[in-house]
Amino acid sequence: MLNGIRSRARDQSVAVGQRYRKSDAPLIVWEVAQTFNGSDGVPYAALICMHDRSHRKTVAVDALRRGQQYLLLAS
Repeated sequence: MLNGIRSRARDQSVAVGQRYRKSDAPLIVWEVAQTFNGSDGVPYAALICMHDRSHRKTVAVDALRRGQQYLLLAS
């Protein structure tokens, strides 16, 4: 059953406006501001912290899809 959940997570697309939280920091919410392909050919998402919009990070789209470090929040 767990494999089915992880498989569905990998099939999800990452879109601007989606919100995620890190599995080890449930109170910090990150929103996808932009998606792009890096110079290495890997797709990335630029994230903005919803609690402090000056905090930004870039994460591989695959890391968001896997659902191990980042969990997609319901709309």
